[in-house]
Amino acid sequence: MQGQPQGPPLGQAPGQSGGAVQDPSGFPTFHRTPPPPGPLPQGLGDFGEVVELSARPGGGYRPQIAVGEDDRLHVVFYERADEGDLIRYRSSAETGEWTAPQPLGFPSGRNWGPDLVVRDDGSVVLVFDKAEEDFRSRGYLTILKDGSWSEPQALTEGGDNEIGSGHVAHGLGEDLAYVYIGKTLGPQHRFQATGRWFVDGVWQSPISFSDGSEDAWHTNVERRPDGSVLVGYDVGRGGAETTLFLVEGRNGEFASPENLTASGVPGERPHFAFGADAVDHVTWFHKKGGFPLHVYVRSGRPGSWGEIEEPSRGIGGYHFDPEIEINKDGVLCLVWGWDGGEDAEMLYSLNRGSGWESPKKLADINWGKPGLSSIQTDSTGQFHVVWNQGVRGENAVYYATLVP
Repeated sequence: MQGQPQGPPLGQAPGQSGGAVQDPSGFPTFHRTPPPPGPLPQGLGDFGEVVELSARPGGGYRPQIAVGEDDRLHVVFYERADEGDLIRYRSSAETGEWTAPQPLGFPSGRNWGPDLVVRDDGSVVLVFDKAEEDFRSRGYLTILKDGSWSEPQALTEGGDNEIGSGHVAHGLGEDLAYVYIGKTLGPQHRFQATGRWFVDGVWQSPISFSDGSEDAWHTNVERRPDGSVLVGYDVGRGGAETTLFLVEGRNGEFASPENLTASGVPGERPHFAFGADAVDHVTWFHKKGGFPLHVYVRSGRPGSWGEIEEPSRGIGGYHFDPEIEINKDGVLCLVWGWDGGEDAEMLYSLNRGSGWESPKKLADINWGKPGLSSIQTDSTGQFHVVWNQGVRGENAVYYATLVP
């Protein structure tokens, strides 16, 4: 590809586990290499005023947003404090005022990768990873119900185990689907993509989706309108092209994985949007030689996917960490991180049914590199986005909304 950055592949050494090269700061190494030249995005779009949700100097990383039935917004992220990486929770009603940051998880140590959903009964379910200094780690769950958060409950085994990329979705009633990557501690072992259900008040045994011959990365799970879920993960060497897999889940059971790359292209970090017309939309990004160059979207259903679309096509720079949502009117909103070298911001594109519009900037923060966004829609059709932006060791969490 003309203009592609040159340099050694970015990934683990042969025979080394991908866990040895994980960067918890959320600032990948490719940002140190000048990106490919090319046209710039078509200016600033129509998102509203940007709100900084994190406080300095601790800042914020890896935010997630969920919308309740009353359109209350729920956001979590983690802050870097003297005591460790600590989870913060904030919420906002229609007035637009945000509650003060509330500490969740454990009061010290590495509390990483929070994710949350709001169940139909209004309870808020939060999962996160707790890592020790030697990277032994476990997944935990805590629930907000009747105004109080429960004590963190372990979801994965303790001992010489390492887990990450924990995500949760709610099924019917109080059912939950939880996915993560896990392995035995040590560089000789490989992460496996794993899932388990909470059904009828009981956690079912974990199910491994991948065989552990290569590392699994970037698990995700999201709920369809009918209460079923779709799981995504990718497998391969860290920093290289990876194979993308999808798994359906419903009624406490997971189906066999589908290799989406077999009928398409490699990629990682899948996210989903589900239309009222029973069409699934999946987005991911594609690295070549360690450099993220393409953002894709594909629509259909497992086993019957349409053509691959590339909303990032024609724009120079790096393209990474896409997220997608569809509102009540069937409008799709895709957001992703963009690094053009001298300029780097979140981009977005809308699809109102006649194709993807030209990408525009979601905001003009004018510092650092963006990424790791989360997007939701409310009952009126507005899109709500949170993301982190900054430099290695110093990030902030931002929020903005769009009326399409």
